[in-house]
Amino acid sequence: MKKILTKLCYAMCAVMLLFHLNSCKDPVVTDKGNTLNFQNISLYHIDTCSVIFNTIPDRTLISSGVTTGVLGSMNDIFFGKTFASIYAQCLLSSVQPTGFPGDVLDSAVLIMPFSSTTSKYGKCDKPIDVVVYELAQDMLPGITYYANDGFSVYGQPVGIRTNYIPDLSDSVFFIDPFIADNVDVPYHGQAPMLRVRLTNAFGNKLLNTPDSTLQSSLYFIEYFKGLYITTNPSKVGDGLMYFNVGNTTCNISMYYHNAALGVPDTSVFQFQMSNYGVLVNHWDHYYGGTLVQNMLSNPNPAGDKVGYVQAGGGTKLKMTLPTLKNLPPNIGITKAELIVPIMDTLLSDPSYSPPPALTMYRIDDTLGVDAFNGNNNQGVGYLTTRVDNNNLNYLCYVFNLTEYVQRVLNGYYSNNNGYYIGYSYTVRGDRVIILNDPAKLSTQCKLKITYTKLQ
Repeated sequence: MKKILTKLCYAMCAVMLLFHLNSCKDPVVTDKGNTLNFQNISLYHIDTCSVIFNTIPDRTLISSGVTTGVLGSMNDIFFGKTFASIYAQCLLSSVQPTGFPGDVLDSAVLIMPFSSTTSKYGKCDKPIDVVVYELAQDMLPGITYYANDGFSVYGQPVGIRTNYIPDLSDSVFFIDPFIADNVDVPYHGQAPMLRVRLTNAFGNKLLNTPDSTLQSSLYFIEYFKGLYITTNPSKVGDGLMYFNVGNTTCNISMYYHNAALGVPDTSVFQFQMSNYGVLVNHWDHYYGGTLVQNMLSNPNPAGDKVGYVQAGGGTKLKMTLPTLKNLPPNIGITKAELIVPIMDTLLSDPSYSPPPALTMYRIDDTLGVDAFNGNNNQGVGYLTTRVDNNNLNYLCYVFNLTEYVQRVLNGYYSNNNGYYIGYSYTVRGDRVIILNDPAKLSTQCKLKITYTKLQ
């Protein structure tokens, strides 16, 4: 009797499984062992689906409201010259001053802490000039600004730090000359930061802010519209720096004392940068005479063998999967992986590491851009390794497209207009070179599909 009941249970499970496979509108078969017993079904593999791409300019990226500021420049034999700058408003602190009557300026310093001890892209060991300008044009809180937006500035800089090379590991110590019998004593070790001494003329503008203006940050940003922090374009560096601009420790520190008291009682007031005001990362890319420019100007209709992806509103890939609809009918996708190899010779210098992941978007029938829907981070390609036909590892991005490919086959998506692949960030400077050369497995993009027949 027990054996009969066991056989009956197996039979009922099999019937329920067949009913599920034939009634589901969007059949997706997983390979985790908890949906089907692979010992009892036949799996088929396809790795010949064509992948075609061309390099195109990235879309205009929103760049306001950032909490990480990017500053610096670099010249790349592939991507040309890249410049990153920062537009920033400075607000009043929660403790608002009533004015500075009788006070005398000692100095004004722009202070920008690094995001971390690894906050750079590139070597950053080539001296650059950091140049600071005062804005002459309003930036309006609540307005969306983009990576290529620019604002007018006054002609003369209000601060210059020449031949600057960042040190992201050593602490910064301030000197107090009025302790221990006028002996300079270091105190208050601070996290690594960029400090730019500002002109006395600019510092006195802050010191002489009208009392009524100091009652509100809205009044203050009409009086002082903000800063443009950039680098000297004729002195190109070899890296980008990341700063914690969304934190109040990023500020203009105004040092002053009261002459009437007759003692050097230096005080400090900080005009703080934060994402409550306007913070915008500005990017400039110059591809003239580079391989990227050649790809942008002369796209191959049959697809390029090399593609270029760059953050900061640089470049991305326009990709098509022209043979996706040629898959057999009535199949259930158990796994679909888009494998995108990269030029690993770039890794010879770890300072310019590739992005940890790329994002893929589909272009719908209205030519709009949609993110992928589904589980398992559909549309995100993570940097990993695969094995080529010589049993050697190679670096690539792998996108899990299992659910998406099934929906294409079921008619939910048309696959007519292609896809975008990029690293569309304005708070990072990463770039990577993608390969699609059919000469060998390790340099060919491919869509690998495993499926089972449903009928």
